[in-house]
Amino acid sequence: MNKSCNWTLVFLYPIVASGFGIPDVGTAIATNIHSVIHYDILPAQFVSLSSSSLSHLSSNVIQHFTTTGISSSSTTTATSTDAVSNVNLLTLYKNILAQHPLPTKMITGGTLAVCGDAIAQSRTTDEYDKRRALSFAGFDCVYRAVQHFSFPVIVQHCQGQYLGALVAATPGIAALIKALDLENVNYYYGAVEQTLASQLGIVPFFYYPVFYTVTAFVQGLDAEGAVQRAKDTFVPLMKRNLLFWIPVQFIQFCYIDESLQIPFLSVAGLMWTFIISLFAGNAKASLKNKTDDEVCNRNAGATVKKSACKKEKAIVLR
Repeated sequence: MNKSCNWTLVFLYPIVASGFGIPDVGTAIATNIHSVIHYDILPAQFVSLSSSSLSHLSSNVIQHFTTTGISSSSTTTATSTDAVSNVNLLTLYKNILAQHPLPTKMITGGTLAVCGDAIAQSRTTDEYDKRRALSFAGFDCVYRAVQHFSFPVIVQHCQGQYLGALVAATPGIAALIKALDLENVNYYYGAVEQTLASQLGIVPFFYYPVFYTVTAFVQGLDAEGAVQRAKDTFVPLMKRNLLFWIPVQFIQFCYIDESLQIPFLSVAGLMWTFIISLFAGNAKASLKNKTDDEVCNRNAGATVKKSACKKEKAIVLR
């Protein structure tokens, strides 16, 4: 059993117990864990517990739990709340993120993408499409990996020098910026440049090609259908993309700590996945609707043509 599993087992004691509908047991276990280890172990040290240490800790928890029993519900709940408050989940997540940055970012993005697609699918009467959910999870994992490697390059090369030169060459805008008296204005120029580099560079030339390819492949769409789907939905999606992501990514580059930028985008991506899933989530359905529309148009055209022929014939007979 590895170190992460050791930590996970101990941390999940109260969650599992409460999940089975026994909240008093779950909270009591949390309380006893708190009393045994006193929370003197930092998260990083806690993760490094060996199997033997974990076994010893588990036996102490169980022995302490069986000897003290479960106290009254109100007292246990209050104590457990204090215990849980001492566990900083954000700190734990950041520790895992620091130790395993790439897989943590990919799993975070993929999980939230599935959630966003599930919300979108819940708005329809169709049965839950697992392949569609898998396509969004796979695509998001790939894209988070691309962001992991591309963002440092973008930040390194976009430090506000281009936008600063453009503003300096435009007297009216330069005077306006000077009147605003912003501190470290090049920092904000850099955030704008980084946002535009991502949205006008990576998104149209990588994000959407990969999105259409991965989702079409997983959902069983052929190459012709994938290309047709891209033609039908790319421009409307790109418009929505710019409206949604330019403000979000400016906040990301300007105010969010570098290590948390991709998790931040994954959370924002939960809403975006809902949007994109509603608009272009079901590849086969969108292609079928397109085909049905074409058939209807052809039939309507044939009906009009036939009607016109009948009118011409009637005029000739007169």
